[in-house]
Amino acid sequence: MKKTLVISVLVVLSMVFASCGNKNKDNINLDVVENHATIKFENDVLDFHSITDGEKVTGSFRFKNTGKTDLVISDVSANCGCTVADYPHGAIKPGEEGAISVTYDSKGSRGMKIQKLVTVLSNTNPSRTVLKIVADVK
Repeated sequence: MKKTLVISVLVVLSMVFASCGNKNKDNINLDVVENHATIKFENDVLDFHSITDGEKVTGSFRFKNTGKTDLVISDVSANCGCTVADYPHGAIKPGEEGAISVTYDSKGSRGMKIQKLVTVLSNTNPSRTVLKIVADVK
């Protein structure tokens, strides 16, 4: 019984001492948190106002890299096939600006007030930004 108690105490003490040596292992590197890319959009809603059924309209979401490292957009997707997006595929340096171009095809949407979502994936935190397209289809 004494032997088991002594072994248990020694195991617990070795675990305590072993964990003391790794203090920095779980700390967050502040350089990574503070020196990341950030994307700032001029507007997160693109309003085409009143459009005619069957009309294709194009607009853009202008943005700026307000972070401290290169911004890389890895994907831009819409929540339906009626919206197509084009985006810069290279790195955007800190302070540089760019635009995501979107085209909406209103065919078959007569009488609807549409709201389409455009999702931007990039090396920012958070990595996902959701933009909206709205229109009143006549």
